[in-house]
Amino acid sequence: MKTKYHIEVTQNALKGRFSSQALDAIVQANIKQDRIKNQFGHDYIHFDGSAFAQGFSYIDEQYEIILNSIDKNDFMQARTALGRLCHSWQDFYSHSNYVKLWLEKFNAQNPKEVVPDDQQIMQHPDLKSGKNYGIIEFIAMLPILSSLITPRMPADSHARMNLDSPKAGDLFQFAYWASLKTTQIECDRLIDKLQALQIDPVRIQSFKGF
Repeated sequence: MKTKYHIEVTQNALKGRFSSQALDAIVQANIKQDRIKNQFGHDYIHFDGSAFAQGFSYIDEQYEIILNSIDKNDFMQARTALGRLCHSWQDFYSHSNYVKLWLEKFNAQNPKEVVPDDQQIMQHPDLKSGKNYGIIEFIAMLPILSSLITPRMPADSHARMNLDSPKAGDLFQFAYWASLKTTQIECDRLIDKLQALQIDPVRIQSFKGF
């Protein structure tokens, strides 16, 4: 997902759940996941190359960081981990064929109707994400060259499969809303987990920036 939409999805999903300062920290951590050093050799961060098991393990690791950081009153580190977690989930929908498979099953017309956690789709044998073909993928993202290079890329490439922006077509809006819904779901799940662990409510509020 393009930086603009990572920012927009995260802000729209978490506005009101966090203070503006805390939300800004989450957003900054989110978009830093797209730094050049994270683009190559880190498929699990972005759910590229069908690295689903590794990607979900990475998300679980971020949960552990959040819990441990809150326990140590390191709320900035906890927000950073939440931003990284949200980025990966958002890329899951924009880099995989989840929404395509979901639409084949339900034939919905309204992107807001998308269900982001359909277990049949999550376990579908045809679920896959685009392969990162290295530096050519980066070149294919350059506006001046994209229209020339992308059509020549393999069908299983990230360049051909991604739903990173409206330029990808109508499926982008479904990926957008799946990302937004899951960002909210994961935030609520996290807060429920903190409460179940009987974390001091003051710490939870501090983590949220209130």
